[in-house]
Amino acid sequence: MHSNSPNTIKETLNAQYEQNDEGEIQLNNYVLEEELGKGSYGTVFRGRDTNDGRPVAIKVFSKTRLRKQHLQANGFGRMIGRGGMRGGMRGGMRGGMMRGPSNPIDFVRGEIAILKKLNHRNIVKLFEVLDDPNGDGLYMVYECCEKGTVMNISLNKKAETFDEEMCRYYFREMFLGIEYLHENDIAHRDIKPDNLLLAADGTLKIVDFGVSEMFSSGDDMSKKSSGSPAFFAPELCEVQHGELSAKACDIWAMGVTLYCFAFGCLPFEGLSIIELYDLIQNKPIVIPSGMSESFNDLLLKMLERNPEKRITIAGIREHPWLTRNGIDPLPLKEENCTNVIELITEDDLQYAVKNINNLFTVIKAVSKLKQLRRLSKPDPYKPTTKSEKK
Repeated sequence: MHSNSPNTIKETLNAQYEQNDEGEIQLNNYVLEEELGKGSYGTVFRGRDTNDGRPVAIKVFSKTRLRKQHLQANGFGRMIGRGGMRGGMRGGMRGGMMRGPSNPIDFVRGEIAILKKLNHRNIVKLFEVLDDPNGDGLYMVYECCEKGTVMNISLNKKAETFDEEMCRYYFREMFLGIEYLHENDIAHRDIKPDNLLLAADGTLKIVDFGVSEMFSSGDDMSKKSSGSPAFFAPELCEVQHGELSAKACDIWAMGVTLYCFAFGCLPFEGLSIIELYDLIQNKPIVIPSGMSESFNDLLLKMLERNPEKRITIAGIREHPWLTRNGIDPLPLKEENCTNVIELITEDDLQYAVKNINNLFTVIKAVSKLKQLRRLSKPDPYKPTTKSEKK
């Protein structure tokens, strides 16, 4: 099913961001087209590779913003959200509960390091990372998922639902990607419909590895509270929860995601984070009518509040709902997980992109940067024209 080599990612350290002769904004050989969305740490644009015409997605980061968020995260806890649903509380703090990585640069560097190691049809491919040594931009070029998110879920607004067969199709695609990650000791930590995109041929792609964690073999225990609160497992909602299974948290989030597929809304919605956490921990789980008993059985097993009793990835694979009682079998686990990757080392993180390390040197001189920015505040997303470059 997959090749046995990790994803080859080109690294370009001399990126140039300019306006071409046709008036288009161009980053080296990539033309930037319309904006697709904004995240906590970057803006995503649809783009086109002028070498072969293929569509791409380009995530644009401002190093200034990354540095600023780094300083804020180290100075005090901060809630960084994406319109309430997206991103969650990465780096925020509440009674010692939120202990995710405090350095936003680590999210970028960690995502690059992980995606370099992965190669699976249900995981988005990263093609190239570009750094502009003289400017503020850091860029990641991905395969384009032209059909967008599998479903747009927002608070207090019901999305169009899928019938049971489409739920099964999308869930199977998500399952195969997560099984591959878990087999390689990676927990995604932010599974939700927002992070499931569709390629032109309908293949589901898992995206956004900014808070993902890599573990030593067989040990997925973590103290971190990463991800989006509406998809938090009950154990993540405990103050000072201690170590917990990151993979079990992924499975709960898969259950919440499947609930969204079928019913177009979240199973738990609160007016505040405290109310939301209380509902996740205590609200009786009621499944609306309309789906099969087999569907309901799997959903309840994923939304088991006790992580020790929650169904595992192996248990999900064996559940009859996924295969319609064996009529539509899954690819064998050995086929799905052939690409066993090497452990991500500290060197992989440090040198995910060679020039990223320079950011830490710049952070140390932040007071100087603040003085410079007071004198001149360039827009990090404004391209220079060819005449200005001359």
